Amino acid sequence: MLVDLVMIGLSIGMIYGLVALGISLIYSGLDIVHFAHGEMYMFGAFIGMTVYTQLNLLYPFTFVVALLGTALMGIVIERVFYRRLTAGGGGYTVAGMGIIICGFGMALFLQNLAYVIWDPTPKPFPVDFGRAIVIGDIYYPRVYLWIVIMAVALMVVLNVFLRHTKLGLAIRAMARNKDIAFLMGINVPLMISLTFGVACALAAAAGVLIGPINHVEIYMGYLILIKGFAAAVVGGFGSLPGAVVGGVIVGVAESLGAGYLSGNYKDIYAFLILIFVLMVRPSGLFSVETKLKA
Repeated sequence: MLVDLVMIGLSIGMIYGLVALGISLIYSGLDIVHFAHGEMYMFGAFIGMTVYTQLNLLYPFTFVVALLGTALMGIVIERVFYRRLTAGGGGYTVAGMGIIICGFGMALFLQNLAYVIWDPTPKPFPVDFGRAIVIGDIYYPRVYLWIVIMAVALMVVLNVFLRHTKLGLAIRAMARNKDIAFLMGINVPLMISLTFGVACALAAAAGVLIGPINHVEIYMGYLILIKGFAAAVVGGFGSLPGAVVGGVIVGVAESLGAGYLSGNYKDIYAFLILIFVLMVRPSGLFSVETKLKA
């Protein structure tokens, strides 16, 4: 039972890690917390479910379409709504409170938009992954294995992108100092939009991966935002590796707590871990001095 719970917790922790990764990416690059990030997760799941059921695409292609669609959606939101709050100068840091308020409003708007498009009835995401993997007494559904494989692959791709491509280096330079990056010829507004797009794509990936396990519904975003935020804080806000580790810690703790204590309170265990880490190490397990540490 212990091995089963740890393996399931690892898989769910990868979902939290992807969401926390997007939150940390936006925070590292722009010094803001995106409170509509849970709705990006929700829209990614809905886009993936709709494409899979209506167009009958294979699940991997559905996964890619959902990521690209949500990334484009994130770029449009940043350009049309958030960018206007910085039009007077000063950048995102100065406009932080306005961005926070706008983020809450955007979350409500996206929830109601999803309500109009898909209605409030939970929708199934009927993907067949085949028979579960059985090794001795260990029973492991293939969907959980798929979550781990795809989440790890996305994390590796993000790390390579930030460290070994010109766009990734430009994003890191923008995150470090926007004024100097601008003077060096970097298109800072474009890098900001790209950061939003990548972060929203990570949230969409989490939504598409969890969709076949849970039904897709319009209110699935607010709880994952809280779990992702807890994972980001536990790992160290702004640390990309810390976001992943924090997600795994929260996921495993939640799974073990539900298995050995009570499943009725499984959403509380993440906050108990968060409170403990804040008491012992307020800056998180992987606090960073430099931004966008990948």
